[in-house]
Amino acid sequence: MEGSSGMNVDIDYEAVTSALLGSDHSTTSLSQALSDAWSDVYRAATPGANLYEFNLAGWSFLFDFASESDAPQWDRTLAGWGLSAPGVRPRDTTYQRGYPSPNGRAKAPLDKGHLIPHQVGGDLGQNIFPQDRDLNRGWSEEGKRYRALEREIGRSSGTFFFCRLVYVDETDFPGWVELGVLREAVLHVERFRNRFD
Repeated sequence: MEGSSGMNVDIDYEAVTSALLGSDHSTTSLSQALSDAWSDVYRAATPGANLYEFNLAGWSFLFDFASESDAPQWDRTLAGWGLSAPGVRPRDTTYQRGYPSPNGRAKAPLDKGHLIPHQVGGDLGQNIFPQDRDLNRGWSEEGKRYRALEREIGRSSGTFFFCRLVYVDETDFPGWVELGVLREAVLHVERFRNRFD
């Protein structure tokens, strides 16, 4: 798959993780290897990338703060990851209502999607991105698979997972969403189409 610059944005997750995922796998080592791979691929495809990795409320994020360096792409989150913490949490509906709406940016309706699902502790801010409504709500065939992975992540505490956004232009509207979940010693990753323009 190609990003906005025509560069390949695919990641060989098996090659990145194979040496790390033995019987004594470390999610710290896995997190660093994934962050490095995402950063390398993104920098190759996005000249002027100004990447920051930070932790917020127990989650890790990789963010391109492009406006700080006057790069042409929008400020945007590349990935979010961590260990699931299932539980019932109230939604901050006031904040979410005030967050810029993604509607009007695509032919199909969009939602304010979450990299870190709300059901496992995902909050707002950098965690929100324009997401195809059928994908987010599980209405399409891909959406059914996407929601099944989110439910799997939410079933047990301490499950390592990630969400990576793959951009196809300079906006913050990703063309693809990748979800990965660590199952025993195997990283299962699926990619879902998010744009249809």
